[in-house]
Amino acid sequence: MNEDEIKYILQNSDFIEKHIFDDPVKLLFKYSKDDSKKLLITQIACRQKIRKKLPSWYQNYNLVFWPGLSIEQSSSEDTGTIKASLISGKQLLDITGGMGVDTFFLSQNFDTTTYVEKNSELFSTTSHNLASLSKRIKCVNYDGVKTLKESSADVIYLDPYRRDGGNNKMVSLADCEPNVLELKPWLTQNGRIALIKASPMLDIHKAISELDNVSEVWIISSRNECKEVIFKLEEVETSKIYLRTFNVYPNHTEHFDFELNQISNKDISFSEPLNYLYEPNASILKSGGQDLLPKNLALYKLHPNSNFFTSSEYIKNFPGKTFKITELVSPFHSSLKKGRFNVISRNFPKKASEIEKKLKLLSDKENYLIATKGISDKYLFIKATLLSSPR
Repeated sequence: MNEDEIKYILQNSDFIEKHIFDDPVKLLFKYSKDDSKKLLITQIACRQKIRKKLPSWYQNYNLVFWPGLSIEQSSSEDTGTIKASLISGKQLLDITGGMGVDTFFLSQNFDTTTYVEKNSELFSTTSHNLASLSKRIKCVNYDGVKTLKESSADVIYLDPYRRDGGNNKMVSLADCEPNVLELKPWLTQNGRIALIKASPMLDIHKAISELDNVSEVWIISSRNECKEVIFKLEEVETSKIYLRTFNVYPNHTEHFDFELNQISNKDISFSEPLNYLYEPNASILKSGGQDLLPKNLALYKLHPNSNFFTSSEYIKNFPGKTFKITELVSPFHSSLKKGRFNVISRNFPKKASEIEKKLKLLSDKENYLIATKGISDKYLFIKATLLSSPR
C-alpha cells in the first residue's frame, strides 16, 4: 500500500466507520461502478477480521490495514499482552515484522525497538500504524536475516512465514521462511535472548531437540484454543527447560508452569468417575503436562489415555473445565436419544459429531455428554453439568 492510498483511506475514515458492520460483498456490488470505494471496502473487510482479535486496533481509525495473510498470522491482543509481560530488555529487534502486532506490544518493555520488514507494501502500511501508536519504534524496510547478523540487540523476535509457494500451511521450523534452524548461530550470540513464534501444531519436543539453548516454552491459548507456541532461547548454565502455559479469557488467565523433566516423573492414581470431572485447558494438553495436575490438586485420572480427571470434593480454580457428574450411562443408551447435550469425545472410537448424529442430539449450553474410557478399560458415557469455564 503506497502513501497516496494510505492518505485516501484516512481522509475517508467516516465512510469506513459508517459501514463497519455492513457485508463487504454487498458493498462491492453496491459501489461496483465506483472504483475509489474498493480500497475503503477492503479496509472494512480487514477491520471485521480483527474485531475480536485486536479490539483496540479495530476501534482506531488512524490505522490502516494491508489485506493478506499478515492479518491471519498476526498475534492477537490477548497473546501479545501475555508475551509482553514475560520479556523485557534494552533493545528489541523484530526481524519478521509483518503486521507489527507483536512489535508494538513487546516494545512496551524495551528502551528501543526496531521493526524490520522486507515487503515494501506491507512495510508502508505497518510503519504508518506503528508511528501512530508509538514514538519508540524504529521501522526499517530491509532484509530481516541480514539485519539479525549485523545487530547488537539483546532480544531477537521472529515469527517465520508459515506458508509454502502453494499457499499451504507449514509447521516444521525448517520449512518456514526464514529457516530458523539455519539462524541458530546468530540467535543467542553475545548472551542475547531469542523468541521464536511457531505453529500451534508444532511438535514441541521435536523442536526442542532441533533448537539449541531452549530455556522456556510458552504455550498460549485464547478462550481455550491453542494459538501460539513460543520458544525462548538463551545461553544459560542450567539445562533445565520450563514450560509455561497460559489460557486467556477476557477477565481471567489460567496459568500453569512446570519443568520439562517432571513429565517423566509422574505419580498418578486412577479412579472410576466420582462426583466431579475435570478437563485440562488446551495449553496444558498441548504441553503434555496434564498428568502433573493430580499430584498438585489431589485428583484421580479416569484412564491413562483419557486426559479426564475426577474428585469427590470440588476443586476450585482448576485450569480448564469443571463438571458436576449427574449420571453414568452405557454408551448410546436409548434414554439419551433426542436429548440436549454438548458432546465431548476423548479416547472413544466415535467422534462427537458421530455421537450427536446417532442419538439425534440437540445442543445445550450447560449439559454435557462425555464419551470416554474408564479405568476398568470399558467405554462409558458421563452426563454432567458444566460448573466452571471462564468466558
